[in-house]
Amino acid sequence: MSGKGTLSRREALVGAAALGGLSAMRAWGAPRTLSPADKANIAFIGIGNYGATNLTELAAENIVAVCDVDWRTRAQLPGRFTPAVEVAAAHPGAKRFDDWRVMLEQMDKSIDAVVVCTADHVHAYAALTAMKMGKHVYCEKPLAATMHEVRAMVQSARRHPKQATQTGIVGHASEDVRLIVEWIRAGAIGTVERIDVFQTDWAAGQRYINPYSDCDHIDDSVETPAEVKWDLFLGPAPVRKYNSMYLPLRWRNWLDFGTGILGDHGPHFLDPLVWALDLDYPETLEGDADTAYTGKVEREMFARVSHVNYRFAAKGSRPALTLKWWGYDTPPAPPGWKKNEPLPTGGGIVYGTKGVLVYGPVYSSKPGVQKQVWLLPEELDRQFQRPARTIARPSSHWAEWIDAAKQGKQPSCNWEYGGHVTELCLLGNIAIAHRGTTLRFDSKQRKFLNSESANALFSRPGRKGWELPG
Repeated sequence: MSGKGTLSRREALVGAAALGGLSAMRAWGAPRTLSPADKANIAFIGIGNYGATNLTELAAENIVAVCDVDWRTRAQLPGRFTPAVEVAAAHPGAKRFDDWRVMLEQMDKSIDAVVVCTADHVHAYAALTAMKMGKHVYCEKPLAATMHEVRAMVQSARRHPKQATQTGIVGHASEDVRLIVEWIRAGAIGTVERIDVFQTDWAAGQRYINPYSDCDHIDDSVETPAEVKWDLFLGPAPVRKYNSMYLPLRWRNWLDFGTGILGDHGPHFLDPLVWALDLDYPETLEGDADTAYTGKVEREMFARVSHVNYRFAAKGSRPALTLKWWGYDTPPAPPGWKKNEPLPTGGGIVYGTKGVLVYGPVYSSKPGVQKQVWLLPEELDRQFQRPARTIARPSSHWAEWIDAAKQGKQPSCNWEYGGHVTELCLLGNIAIAHRGTTLRFDSKQRKFLNSESANALFSRPGRKGWELPG
């Protein structure tokens, strides 16, 4: 790769060959039969930062290949980031690649399963390609960057139930999330009436929060580090110049690459609510954003501070309820919360007719350990008779996926489930983009009834040569 971030002729030919080879493959591959005693051969697409965690959690299997687009050393990276180059060095038996298309083409028969941990805009492209080749696939949350991509992934999973799919909403396997589900279902706080779901603006998050002024530097000429494969990072996104304000991790703020804080942490905090309350699609959505989110900024980035009001219709014995998302903002503390005690850095406040359930960043919980769930008032917490555990406790979110692959079944956070949680987040982003309008959603047609511009945001074209796999 040249210093300006363009592909060399050799790299362009390799990439074209990869695409040509993959597009010419048989209609669908078939997964190799695995037994519980087998070690799965796993390839990883994205191994820096959280990708390194995914690899560590699955290190008992055979790590046969790793791929990344940023091979800078720790000394070259700002802050506390896990360098992909160190992760790869710790697994010398795994073949290293820059281009996941080349990896899948060359290693096809040596791979049973694939873990996708790229920027959001590449999720569907890599995951669907792996599915088409007959692999079991674990894809990070949010499942994809658009409604169309999510639905394509869900359809592929439905057509191929023998391929285990898992969405990387890791808190789904935690003790906290499973307690939330069991307690709400057991009536711990009575009938749920309204919910606040939030992500506060906390210090650690500053490492990937961009100021709006970064939009003024999109056209700056910045030399691309030789270790950064910029064109491969862009993938299906429109071509733009490299800038350090995108990598590492701050791509989350940009419309072309991420899904904002709602797409990033929304799946974690909506998960227990979707599960416990069987939340379908909302009837209406209303979004808002800070006043500085306008003009060029809203064409390029996600809002710095935002809110979304969801209204869900009654379903079964559950009455209608409202849910409000607080993006980089803090809702009022509920009655009974200790005075001067800050709320968790993210989570939910569930208001019921008997009391309140509060939960924090459940994605950090370990299976079997309660850390982030509280009942209010304290008298309710003391008197509530904890129900028997009715939901299975897997040893980890990752183990549940790989065990399912070996047993020929689907894990609990498969793409069907994770896709719906992701869609709720993406619908919220569309509501923020249409702030000032109450969007009405039809769950049968799965589209908005009163805004064609909102429906138009369900999809976006991929860059030529990066079409979504069929």
